[in-house]
Amino acid sequence: MKNIFNLILVIFASLFILSCRNADDVPEDIHEHEEIEKITLTVTEKSNAANVQTVNYIGGNADKALTLQNGKSYLVSVDFFHKHDDHYHSMLDEIIKEKDEHFIVFEFAGIGANLVRAADDIVRTDGKKLGVKTEWSINSAPSNAKVSLKLFHTPTSVDQNYPSATNQLGKMTGGEADVNALISIQ
Repeated sequence: MKNIFNLILVIFASLFILSCRNADDVPEDIHEHEEIEKITLTVTEKSNAANVQTVNYIGGNADKALTLQNGKSYLVSVDFFHKHDDHYHSMLDEIIKEKDEHFIVFEFAGIGANLVRAADDIVRTDGKKLGVKTEWSINSAPSNAKVSLKLFHTPTSVDQNYPSATNQLGKMTGGEADVNALISIQ
């Protein structure tokens, strides 16, 4: 008899606890997705390491245009940041850690340029380079020129050698753009 009483007590206690829960209660999503809010391009003239330009792209605007000259080559590195309180934190380590979920695509307009992914660029497990370190060779003077940089998240497939192995702007299918920046070149 005592066992039946205990069993009934447990059942009623369970029903009481479950009935107190509001059906509209939805567990809060505790995953914090950090949005990229700033991009920094560091551009170093290959033949003159003292000639370094830094462009910050925040809120859809670059703080200045890149100055690129015909016949010169530049080493370019890119970093991505999210804002926490009143300062920015680099997300590059996280992007590198999740390298197989990311890929950068470039596009030039108004300037003849070839881009190759640098030897020290981050290599995904599929053997393709991510695109955080590149080398740009300028083949014509800029005329109302721009460079587009897009960081894609979870692309289905990537092609680092698009349109060719000597001009690796990159192409992908699937995924979504985490970043879509447009920077002027003069």
